[in-house]
Amino acid sequence: MARVEYVDEASSGEVVQTAFERMRAKRGKVTNIYRALAHKPTMLSTIGPFVAAVQAPDEIDARMKERIILRVSMINHSAYCTHAHRQIMAKMDFSEAEIDEMADPAAADLDAPTRAALTYAEELTRSPGEIAPATFEDLRAHFSESQIVEITMLAALYNMVNRFNAGLELDLEEY
Repeated sequence: MARVEYVDEASSGEVVQTAFERMRAKRGKVTNIYRALAHKPTMLSTIGPFVAAVQAPDEIDARMKERIILRVSMINHSAYCTHAHRQIMAKMDFSEAEIDEMADPAAADLDAPTRAALTYAEELTRSPGEIAPATFEDLRAHFSESQIVEITMLAALYNMVNRFNAGLELDLEEY
């Protein structure tokens, strides 16, 4: 059971209702993250569009982004995000084997760019101030500077999201 009550849409103000509508359009439902964040409407209204911008396919495609999200979430032992993003990946037609590979991508048969992005995201998660020069050079060999910024922001965002969900012990849910 979550450590905070989830905000009910019927009793929320316009800012929260607008954010809930955005989430419903994105995921088909209002997620527990949004229902917990609704205690702070200004934060909810700000972070929703930010998360959407970071998650949206841009120079890094949606499949790569989901791999990074799941890997970061697994490293952080984020039950909520691991559960959610395994489901999201399945809906994106990842095979069960491809999803399971994110538990140990070093042992997986991944292309070089994917391997470089996941290694970087892992080091950024485990020890952000100690990313090996070789890791960053490998990343640079496969990605432009703007793509590196995109990968970095995604991994950093999910480190924050994982900690928010874990701290509040948000309930798992189906996507």
